[in-house]
This record gives sequence, structure tokens and C-alpha cells, in this order.
Amino acid sequence: MKKRIVVLLFLFFGSTLMAQKINQDPVVTKIILVRHAEKMLDGSKDPELTVEGKQRAERLRFLLSDIDVNQIFSSPYIRTKKTVAPVAASKSITVEMYNPKDPNFSTYLWSKVKGETAIVVGHSNSIPVLVNQLIGKDKFKELTEDVYSKIWILTYSDEHLVDCSLYNF
Repeated sequence: MKKRIVVLLFLFFGSTLMAQKINQDPVVTKIILVRHAEKMLDGSKDPELTVEGKQRAERLRFLLSDIDVNQIFSSPYIRTKKTVAPVAASKSITVEMYNPKDPNFSTYLWSKVKGETAIVVGHSNSIPVLVNQLIGKDKFKELTEDVYSKIWILTYSDEHLVDCSLYNF
């Protein structure tokens, strides 16, 4: 008799919890990943953006103008910070610096942005790697030095990837 009561209580409370879970809105997370804009080829380790790079940074601001962004991450280089600076200024967001060589950054990023929309700006060799880590597949290769136009938008629902789109801008 006690077993039946326990089973009935479990079924009742379990079904109540399941019904509550079904009625909750999903937690949606968006992560937008971009390589920095065109850089000057002046031989320095930390070059400025070219005129074209500054124009691309403005295009990025315009492209994301209707999107509610909660957080922005940039590697600590001039070219990445200046690529995302127009977006950050237009949305009054302070940019958080990250180390693009940190193998644990994807875990840190996920813990910070769950349920929000974030932008990450990095490099030709770091952004495709980060995208691969976030989608759990080795799908994207390092960008060549002349490719600055790629933008990935990853969409998660309740921590499950539902879309990985790659665009040119």
C-alpha cells in the first residue's frame, strides 16, 4: 500500500513539474561572432583599421542596430576593439576583453550570456575555432587573411543549438 501511495505521489508531482516545464517560455541565447574589420598592413603587431575597416565597423553597427544586445566581448587588440566600438557606443555597452587563445573561453562565454544576446569579435584563426566549440562540431576552418566579411549567428533554445547561420556583411 505504501508503494502505491509513493508511486501516486511521484506521478502527481512529477506530472505537475512536467506541466510547469512545458508551460515555461524557452530560454533563448544568441551569440554573434565576427572577425575584426580590415587592418592596416604596416608590420605592427597591433595595427589600426584601414578606411575600409572603419566603414565595415559602421556597417556592423547598422546591421545590428535593431538587435537587443546585452554583452560585447573583444580581444584586447586595437583592430578588434575598433571593429565593435560603434556597436558598443550605440548600445551604451562596455566591452569586456577576453583572451582569444584561452581554450576555456567558450565555457566562460556560455556562463555569462545564457538567455541573452552577445557579440564576440576576434580573429581569422580564433573566431572559427570558437564557433566550432560552441556548436560542438569541427565545421568551420580558419579564415584567410583577406576575408573580413563573415558573421556567424548562433541561436540556442534552452541550451540546445537550433540555428548556426553564416552571413557576409
